[in-house]
Amino acid sequence: MSINKQAEIQDGRSHSERFVELLGSQERQLLPYVYSLTGDWNDAEEVAQRVRLKLWNQFDQYDESLSFGAWARAIAYYEVLTYRKEKSRRPMSLSDVALSKLSTTYDEIVASLDDRQEALQECLQKLAPKEQKFVAEYYANLGNSAELSNAKGLSVAALRQRLYRVRKILFGCVERNLAKAQA
Repeated sequence: MSINKQAEIQDGRSHSERFVELLGSQERQLLPYVYSLTGDWNDAEEVAQRVRLKLWNQFDQYDESLSFGAWARAIAYYEVLTYRKEKSRRPMSLSDVALSKLSTTYDEIVASLDDRQEALQECLQKLAPKEQKFVAEYYANLGNSAELSNAKGLSVAALRQRLYRVRKILFGCVERNLAKAQA
């Protein structure tokens, strides 16, 4: 039995629901990645659509123990190469070697961002409950300082100062966590 089928049985989600969930978690990163390889938004949209279809068609082969984002980017990379061959009559600005290096660099950046996001989540959990609630309220309010300051009974300047202190604590914590992870 495939890992996907085992996961489906365990959590009760259908194959389609799991695919949509995973694709949704990576959708905002997929198009910019493809664009970085094609250099043209129209081409990127065309290739991204092909990638979505290929991801769906090959989803049975996806191993849930691996990163869906990395799997999707690998498929996108090969779809870009295929697309470039199809469009070979049109001059391309990047060689296949440059395209490969760009893809590798993109993967490194995404991995770094994933590490930072994980470190940030850990650091948020270390904040006092009062500060966790404050951060959650601020970002749930889409950063509307005036509205939140009224609700908290603070001046906008006081609210921003509090947010600055919390961000400074979080930044320091994230940097320490990343330094420990690299050591």
